[in-house]
Amino acid sequence: MSEIIVRRAKREDCKVILELSKELLNYEKMSDKPEIDDKTFERDGFDGEPLYLCNVATCDEKIIGYAVSHYNYATWCGKGMLLQDLYVTPDFRGKNVGTKLLKAVAKDAIENGCHKLDFLVLEWNPAREFYKKHNAINLSSKEPWLRYRILEKNLKELVSE
Repeated sequence: MSEIIVRRAKREDCKVILELSKELLNYEKMSDKPEIDDKTFERDGFDGEPLYLCNVATCDEKIIGYAVSHYNYATWCGKGMLLQDLYVTPDFRGKNVGTKLLKAVAKDAIENGCHKLDFLVLEWNPAREFYKKHNAINLSSKEPWLRYRILEKNLKELVSE
């Protein structure tokens, strides 16, 4: 097998990353979620102050996986990082591609002064074992936090009240 290389995503990678993100949404049984277009994804990551960091894994220059992360903040520890997506195409799973991508995100977090890396994993997703292997803590079993969300339409209603 050819060498697997992890590198920072480039603007011209955006279309392929979004195609892979659709594969991830299908895998997670969430294909009904709203989608952004590649122009928005490109703008948000490469114009002005980037809203996310993205690393890609390649084999023979073909993108076979990606990881998207962004900063968050907690008053109790300061700057943190949220891993939004980590996806590896099926043919390359079990070949340390995910570990290489996770290490790249961890390196970004450390180099940028982050004190924690948070992420969500669906209950049924076998990737939970992958994260456990890398010393991830299942906060839902350790702390009494529940995650909530207000969707865009409800945000609009809230500000119009």
